[in-house]
Amino acid sequence: MSSAPAVTCGYQRSIARMAGGTNASRGQWPWQVSLQYQGKLHFCGGSLIGDRWILTAAHCFFEVENQLNPKDWTVVLGKTKLTGNQARGLERNVTQIIPHENYTHFEKGYDIALVRLAKPVNYSRDISPVCLPHSDHHFAFGTQCWLSGWGDIATNVSLPKPMALQEMAMDLMTVDTCNCLYSNLRNRRIVNPALPGMVCAMTPDRRRGPCKGDSGGPLVCLEKGQWFQVGIMSFSLGCGQFYGPVLLTETKAYASWIQRNVQGATFAHQPKPHPNTTDKYMCTGCGVLKQGWAEGLWPWYVSLQYEGKHACGGTLISEDRILTAAQCFIGRQETEGWEVLLGEQQEGGQQTWLEKRPLEDIELHGAYVNATEGYDIAMAKLARPVVFSNSIRTICAPYGNHWFPFGSTCWTRGRRTEQFGQLSNPKSMEVKLLGPKNCNCIYNKTSDPGHEVSITSEMLCATPHNRNMHCEAGIGEPLVCNHNGVWFLAGIASFGQGCGTVIRPGVYTAVSAYQEWIMQLAWSAYYDVQKPPLPMVQDEDSCLNV
Repeated sequence: MSSAPAVTCGYQRSIARMAGGTNASRGQWPWQVSLQYQGKLHFCGGSLIGDRWILTAAHCFFEVENQLNPKDWTVVLGKTKLTGNQARGLERNVTQIIPHENYTHFEKGYDIALVRLAKPVNYSRDISPVCLPHSDHHFAFGTQCWLSGWGDIATNVSLPKPMALQEMAMDLMTVDTCNCLYSNLRNRRIVNPALPGMVCAMTPDRRRGPCKGDSGGPLVCLEKGQWFQVGIMSFSLGCGQFYGPVLLTETKAYASWIQRNVQGATFAHQPKPHPNTTDKYMCTGCGVLKQGWAEGLWPWYVSLQYEGKHACGGTLISEDRILTAAQCFIGRQETEGWEVLLGEQQEGGQQTWLEKRPLEDIELHGAYVNATEGYDIAMAKLARPVVFSNSIRTICAPYGNHWFPFGSTCWTRGRRTEQFGQLSNPKSMEVKLLGPKNCNCIYNKTSDPGHEVSITSEMLCATPHNRNMHCEAGIGEPLVCNHNGVWFLAGIASFGQGCGTVIRPGVYTAVSAYQEWIMQLAWSAYYDVQKPPLPMVQDEDSCLNV
């Protein structure tokens, strides 16, 4: 059985490289090309993947009129400097442009296109193809790769003449880590931008990035002396300052599409052994529990202590912000006397804490009067931020359109009522979520005439998962729900009989209803969106059988 000859691709002149927006040397990135529109100096980047084929981004051709007219486009190969008296390099006309058939907008993916040259090129020191990965290629996420291009050096600032090719070291990351970092940015313009079929990268110092004109250029990774193209530059939020990771079309996701359209594209098999790396260290994120976590020891749970005694539970929503119930601070709204304990541990049945912080500020919702009328939410600011670890980290706050499925199991903190009326130590308790309509129906049915309690749309209710279980939940205790492995703060314990009973559910402030209030006070709060499939949510306006 004979093996196929090795593909000659992905080789460059051996040159020492420096990270970050520096001039590239001759022969360093011989697959890099410049796509030029109607004779202008530079429009987009691209990479050579065969003697007459260029790989680039689809959006390059949809930003101009008559975008798919090949006569408007030329490709420059083998040049490091686009202007000046440089004899090297050559120019080719274009005979065909093939954008992906599903492309509509770069933010929706499929941002990939092929360009066919009018005449093939001869490979040389200055012109040679990059290696393309097969669909089963394993790239080393968390490690350094390289992006090159002639894009702007800042917003609306062109690369100065002689327009030397720029190179930039970029850390490669998965879609999950990329979206985690965007979530941490709290940038409401773009949430979870990385979709399947994309890959992301970021400069190690997180302060620079590619710019207009870098689109379509290759992100390449070195493996056993050969360079493989991991991605095609698609989009980023800005340049010259850090707005978030760069988003690229993942080349291997389109391996079969390229092969369908190009005969002889420079695909190469991955050298072995395959890399075994991770990029999880790049982003802590929110709502994540380490494997093997002890039941009930939530890293976002805090104890609000007043004059040395536990007063209320609370939940960490950023490095320096706590959410709890407004009623917790009535009559004691000054920060003096308050302390927050974080990083709960259990040692020999005893509760201990890793860190403590005084409070710098306390903000109650301005509409709060008493718990049964709603608005029972408050935010406390720690005097000094915490550093996240496995034992101390934030939960995810839900956006206003978050759907918590009623009837599903969530968890709160409480003391189980045991034999002879004794109370257990605080621990996590399973509860069943009720919508406000259903809960309101039950409260009206079980209230004494003239003492009805109105459950509003800004409240959630919960009953014990086991209808015979009784427990007590303190004020401000979190109601948390897990969606696709991510934990969200659904509610804050407000009133009701402890963790609730079937005939008198526990009532919680619905955190999603206070998105704008939270964001106005704490831009640092961690939010995340629900990953599909989204649950069906129905809140029946009829009472449960009680």
